[in-house]
Amino acid sequence: MSATLVYRSLIAIRVCWIFAEWLFGWGMYSHVSLFKLTHPYAALTGDAIEVAFLLAVLTGMWFFQRWARLIFVVLLAVGMLISLFRVHHYSLSSPPSFVASVGALMLFITGAILAMSFLPPVRDWFASKEA
Repeated sequence: MSATLVYRSLIAIRVCWIFAEWLFGWGMYSHVSLFKLTHPYAALTGDAIEVAFLLAVLTGMWFFQRWARLIFVVLLAVGMLISLFRVHHYSLSSPPSFVASVGALMLFITGAILAMSFLPPVRDWFASKEA
C-alpha cells in the first residue's frame, strides 16, 4: 500500500466525518449559542460555508496543492489557540455515545494528515506541483 493511497484514504475519512458531523448536528455543530437561538438560518448558513471551506481545503490537499497545505496548518494553529480560550458550550440534546470516541480518532487522523503532508514521500508530491 503506497503512502499516497494511505494519505488520500485519511483525507476521505476526515471529509466523511466532517460532513456527518454537520449533517447530524454532532460535535461542534451541536453547541448552543445565543446567535444560533436568535438567528438559526444565519447560523446554518455560516456552518454550511465553514464546511464548504474545509472541504475545499481538503480537496486541495487531495490534489497536493501547496496553498491547501498552508491553509490547513494555519487553520489547525488557529483552532488550537481558540480551544484554549473557548468556554464550555451546552447542547440541547446529547449526541450518540460513539461521537466522542470517533472525534478523538479524528484528532489522530488530522495529525496523521498533517505529519504525512510534511514527510516524504507525500511531501515530494506537494513540492512537484506548480503553483
